Amino acid sequence: MKGFPKYKIGDKVHFEFTVEGKKYSENGEVVVVDKNGTWFDDSDVSYDIELKDGSWWKHISEKYVSLRQ
Repeated sequence: MKGFPKYKIGDKVHFEFTVEGKKYSENGEVVVVDKNGTWFDDSDVSYDIELKDGSWWKHISEKYVSLRQ
């Protein structure tokens, strides 16, 4: 819910979504929490997530993120 993030910096998470027929499914760690969304999508919380290889996925909407077990 916007303004009330489920996850915090340091949480180990998984995210997956499909864009133009290509499925993305990654594990990583939350490094930035945008609790009020981003300038281009302020409809929900989003996260920047760092992968094991050091790359970042930015502005991942909370609806695509889950806590890694």
